[in-house]
Amino acid sequence: MKTLSKSTLLGNMITMRNVSVDYPGHCVALSDVSLTISRGEFVFIVGPSGAGKSTVLKLLTHAETVTTGTVMVNGLEVEKLKPSEVPNLRRHIGVVFQDFGLLPDRTVYENVAFAMRVLGSGRRAVKERIPVVLEMVGMAHRPDAFPNQLSGGEQQRVAIARALANQPDLLLADEPTGNLDPETSLGIVELLHQINEQGATVIVATHDVAIVDQRERRVLAFSEGRLVRDEACGRYDTVAEVSVGK
Repeated sequence: MKTLSKSTLLGNMITMRNVSVDYPGHCVALSDVSLTISRGEFVFIVGPSGAGKSTVLKLLTHAETVTTGTVMVNGLEVEKLKPSEVPNLRRHIGVVFQDFGLLPDRTVYENVAFAMRVLGSGRRAVKERIPVVLEMVGMAHRPDAFPNQLSGGEQQRVAIARALANQPDLLLADEPTGNLDPETSLGIVELLHQINEQGATVIVATHDVAIVDQRERRVLAFSEGRLVRDEACGRYDTVAEVSVGK
């Protein structure tokens, strides 16, 4: 992971202004959401299922589009990007999923290599980078293992290595501990914290009360598509979410 300079860390990584997302059938995923996230922040997005957490993350990678409003990521107005420009946006974003998303017929090394080659990395860059990211996530000793030979925690570490392979400025984690036991979950969040300490902006969407309360970082709480709480050094605090949402 590259270390970002102080000048690079200045300013906002993400700005959302009056963002709404409506699905067919009068289903509102997000309603008039405005927020900013600075470069180098670590942010938790919390709320019940269907609150809008995953939609926020999808907007940042252009996997979803707004109905109204503006989304800015790393200086780019996402909605105005041409299809040919979207890969450049995603090249600077790493994504980690709850279900790991590893290719079952490829080894640890091959899974990470695949992510790099998709974004155009050459053979030399792949060979040099993969040992570095596997060491970072504590998986340097298992490059030849297949996903079904790994524990859930090990699979998630490989998924994080894959997300880090192209040295992203922004790391998005959607329920990264959802399939893990509590002890393993804390280890994964510690790893995400270390990545943030090295300069990456990290956003974690989660239902996991324990990891949010343990870290006490910025919390964005959503309910029924609305941002109902934005608290520095916050806790999961579901009571506050419900009361503010009403």
